[in-house]
Amino acid sequence: MSVNCTSLGKRISFYRSKSNLSQETLAAKVNCSREHIVRIENGTKIPSISVLVEIANALSVSADELLLDCLEHSSSSANSEIHRLLLDCNETEQAVIIRMAKELKATLISLGI
Repeated sequence: MSVNCTSLGKRISFYRSKSNLSQETLAAKVNCSREHIVRIENGTKIPSISVLVEIANALSVSADELLLDCLEHSSSSANSEIHRLLLDCNETEQAVIIRMAKELKATLISLGI
C-alpha cells in the first residue's frame, strides 16, 4: 500500500492546528521551509522518513497516528469515524463537535447507558 499524501497532509495540518502551531513554527521545529510544510499539508509532497519523524515529535503524536490509513497493523485508535470527521473541520467546528460529544457522553452516563 502506498502513502495517501492527501490524508497524511490533512492529519499533519489537524495536529498542527490542535497544537496551536503555525506552519512557520512547525517548519522551524523540523528544520525545513514553510513552503515544504505547505506542500506536505496540501498532499503534493511526501516527507522523508526523517522529516516525518521530526513532524511527529514536534506535534507530540506517533508516526502511526500520521500514517494510520497506510498501515496494515497500527496501535493507533485514531482511525475512527469521529476522528476522520474532525479532520475535515475548521477549529470552530472541531470545538463545537467535541463539546457536543462530551455533553452527549455525560447524558448517556447519567442515563446509565
